[in-house]
Amino acid sequence: MEKEKRPGGQPSKPSRRTLRLTFKVTDGNFELLSHESLDMITPPQVGERPEAGKHSGLWIELQDTEKRVLAHRVLNAEQLNSVEVHSPDGKIERIFGKAHDGVLVVLLPDFDESRSAVLIGEPLVKPPSRGKEKAHAVSGELARFDLPQRRQGGE
Repeated sequence: MEKEKRPGGQPSKPSRRTLRLTFKVTDGNFELLSHESLDMITPPQVGERPEAGKHSGLWIELQDTEKRVLAHRVLNAEQLNSVEVHSPDGKIERIFGKAHDGVLVVLLPDFDESRSAVLIGEPLVKPPSRGKEKAHAVSGELARFDLPQRRQGGE
């Protein structure tokens, strides 16, 4: 029986296996440092799946061989290219600047049919503005990482 799906490609039942992906971010570029399969229920993703070219932000998609989205996770990239500034009057402002190097850890369902983890969003390093026009980055594929396949008969 095929898994029941709800809008956005998320499975209706929680996964009892979780894929933990650890990424290193350097100068706005992502490198997959490690991947692990964990025996734990994957935390749910709240909300509908964002779409490249339509939504802003940063997210990761788990895709199969046909590039169908099996699951997604919205990421908080603000920690990599912004800081909160607190003023004495109580005002809090977020200021964006140069992307900081760092590490991101992402939890996704560990499905047998998973083949790729795809980072999608706006580049962390914004292109320079030309004249008076503002540079608006369009969300799209930033990086694609092939996932190793499970060996038959256990690992």
